[in-house]
Amino acid sequence: MADIDDLQGKDSIEGFIAPENSDSVKSEPPGSKKGETAMEKVDRIRASAKARAKDVATVTSVVAQLPLWDERVRGLPNSLARSALFTSSNRSVARDHCKFQRIATLKGAEIHYTGEELRQDDGDVFLQLVHLARQQPLGEIIEFSGYALLKELGWTTSKGSYERLRECINRLSATSVVVKSDGTIGDKGYGGSLIRKFEWNADAERGTSQRWKIWLEPEIVVLFGRDSYTRIDWEQRLSLPPLAKWLHQFYFTHEKPLGYKVETIKTLCGSRIAVLAKFRYKLRESLEMLVSVGFLTSFAIDSRSDVLSVERAPRRISDVIEQKKMR
Repeated sequence: MADIDDLQGKDSIEGFIAPENSDSVKSEPPGSKKGETAMEKVDRIRASAKARAKDVATVTSVVAQLPLWDERVRGLPNSLARSALFTSSNRSVARDHCKFQRIATLKGAEIHYTGEELRQDDGDVFLQLVHLARQQPLGEIIEFSGYALLKELGWTTSKGSYERLRECINRLSATSVVVKSDGTIGDKGYGGSLIRKFEWNADAERGTSQRWKIWLEPEIVVLFGRDSYTRIDWEQRLSLPPLAKWLHQFYFTHEKPLGYKVETIKTLCGSRIAVLAKFRYKLRESLEMLVSVGFLTSFAIDSRSDVLSVERAPRRISDVIEQKKMR
């Protein structure tokens, strides 16, 4: 699927090596040692370059950390929120298997995906794991109990929920996502898995004793540039079914939402509903839910153009204050 176009060698060594018996050189270069041969100078410069490279790598690993957003929200890159990476399909439909498939997204981003189809429950798990990861440098262990994660997700603590959680984490790990968008840090892209690897203690099937360890790729930080990710109201999201969740994340990336055709929304959310009229009915239901939770104040679908327009509720003062702090 394509993006939606109809919408609004060798190591270089820096240094100076004086030629032997050269009359043109009147002084030794900075840092040189008296009586040092040419080869000794080369070795010293190489060692110095390696040391500098190590220092740079150390600094990079320290700064590879996600923004520290508030506990009430969850951070999601705009490029993912505005795409069909986490589809709106429900659990009654079999999941697709993708092989470097172009994912539908708004213009300005390009996503290719390999793996089992991801849905909004996988998105919930990903959001919560990223939320936990923001408290430490990326690449370090994120450790939690299965029970605590289920409670944060609003799921039951039954055996089935533990199995569902394991399936979601496994899907997020067995993926390859290639993302390139205009808003990534330094105009870079990201290619890798959504979860690098994970561990859990198989002996503890349920309860607080079931401990998990998760690792995320440090490079994923490029998707969380200052203006390239969105902070989503977590309480609102957890109260919504799949299609309403997708609309919630999508319109959270729009401070002043634009109008989109119903067919465009259907493509972007990855809906499997074949008949557009049936999707339009489900869309209205989901939009009513967004009004009822206080996210939207109104919506309308033009009868002639089939363009959906929505009006977002004013942001809370605490949200505005937090956004200013993040800047």
